[in-house]
Amino acid sequence: MSSASGTLCGVCETQDVVRNAIFWCPECDEGLCTSCEKHHRASKSSRNHEVTSVNNYQQIPSSIASIKQYCPDHEKKYQHYCSQHEKSCCPLCLTTNHRKCDFLAIDEIIKTSKTSALFDIMEQSILDMKSNIERIAKYRGQNLGEIQQQRQRFQTDIKEIRDKINKHLDKLEQEIQQNIKAAEQIAKSQIDRLISNISDHGKTIDDLQETLSATKNFATDLQTFLGGKMFEAEIQKEEKFMQSLIEGEDLQRINLQCKIADEMSHILSMTKIGEISVVTSPPTITMTMDKDNKAQQTVPKISKTINDINPTLLTRFEISKVSKREKGLGITGCTFMPSRKMVFVDNDSNRLVIHSENGLFDCEIPVSHNPLDVTCIDENTVAVTHNSEPYHIEVIDMANKKVVKKIKTSNKCYGITNKEGRLIFYTFGRGIQTVDVTDESTVTTVVKVDYQNHCNYVTASKDKLYHTCPGSSTVTCYTVTGQMVWTYNDGFILNGIRGIIVDNDSYVYVVSYANYSIVVLSPDGKGARRLLGNEIGILYPYGIHFDKGRNILLVTNSCGIAFLFNIK
Repeated sequence: MSSASGTLCGVCETQDVVRNAIFWCPECDEGLCTSCEKHHRASKSSRNHEVTSVNNYQQIPSSIASIKQYCPDHEKKYQHYCSQHEKSCCPLCLTTNHRKCDFLAIDEIIKTSKTSALFDIMEQSILDMKSNIERIAKYRGQNLGEIQQQRQRFQTDIKEIRDKINKHLDKLEQEIQQNIKAAEQIAKSQIDRLISNISDHGKTIDDLQETLSATKNFATDLQTFLGGKMFEAEIQKEEKFMQSLIEGEDLQRINLQCKIADEMSHILSMTKIGEISVVTSPPTITMTMDKDNKAQQTVPKISKTINDINPTLLTRFEISKVSKREKGLGITGCTFMPSRKMVFVDNDSNRLVIHSENGLFDCEIPVSHNPLDVTCIDENTVAVTHNSEPYHIEVIDMANKKVVKKIKTSNKCYGITNKEGRLIFYTFGRGIQTVDVTDESTVTTVVKVDYQNHCNYVTASKDKLYHTCPGSSTVTCYTVTGQMVWTYNDGFILNGIRGIIVDNDSYVYVVSYANYSIVVLSPDGKGARRLLGNEIGILYPYGIHFDKGRNILLVTNSCGIAFLFNIK
């Protein structure tokens, strides 16, 4: 019998005639020339066979092409499918190995095999995994750059110390330089191994994608149906690999750590300059796992109340003051960046102050006069509101420390937040407004507020907007289209409210400037309680933000003291 990769017509070959096969019949498992194909199409026994061109059939993966239409044990055509054993059955199979099984007619179940949701899910899974691989490669590449910068910084620190002491450091400097390079090589080797590994899986996924596409386009319905089982197993295997990356330690952030020895003050008795080690921290990468997302959506959350919220102080630090000036601080807003850096608005000195996740000063960026609040747009960009003319919102490139865009507003702006590429902000005398950060030509009013009130803050979470109004001591929740959901009013506990933020469970945290406290409200707006106060150092608080990835609450006093709390 001929094969699909051959060139001869099977019918002609049985008559000792040599002709090239132009078509291929999977059911007959042989090639057909043009003439024989016409007879084949006209014959009553074969007119319903799905004939394809030899060229198309050759594109079907070998694992799919090897799926036969006939039972090898009884040489009868498959007519049923046993869902219990996941096998095709001929009429004789039903009377032997599958007498107690439930059957489905193959002709019925293969009708929608190419248009079933299974293939859509598998194709989407492949696209998600390819996207994840690209993200991981980029993520680890950035990590390599950070390691190189860390190495350079450590080497500079060591050199500065080395220049201040005598030749006794020559031997020690050589040793620690070697340790730094060795540590960097260890970290690089770990990352290179992972990148190599995911590259191999990427090639496997590419092959799966091509195979899946070819099967869908050119295989018979039966082959498509049965082949789908094979693809699903392979895809599940690759998905397990992706899941193993998330659950394992391969995506742990790798950093070099250098600790300068205390013995440097006793230089002649020193035995080492410092210690170099490779440390890891939890990954910040976001992976797309569609099946997991769907599963998570169906898992109900354990209910809790505002009385169950238990903040734990992680750290407290001072925000850096202006260099070479004794002027105090006026912190009116803050936000987290994806890198976990913290950005603070210093209204008094017209600048942004950036600190690392451990509270150390990183840099400062000058901005226009009278800034008030800040929101993160992406890993490199923030938006800042202003209260002075000309009224506008500044979009700032954090890497280059430059204003890259100014969005004109009609009046003073106070609180601001970012939701899926749209800036949502409060404009004095207008209310809550929104504008697309990429096309700032159209400013839309979501919630109209006619009265004139200062220091109104806003935030967004899921499908809701939240707004603080110090003039009326109220917190209001709206839909994203501006319909009021609930409002909470308390002239005492919400006295002088400012910033507002929402956690993963939709609990609302607001700053009470006048009461030196942080207040938490229930998701339905029916209850509130004082959560934190001046007993731990909160004094004239203004800015507040929440890192949903880590459940970390950031609170700032206007005088420049910042607090990080873990929320349980």
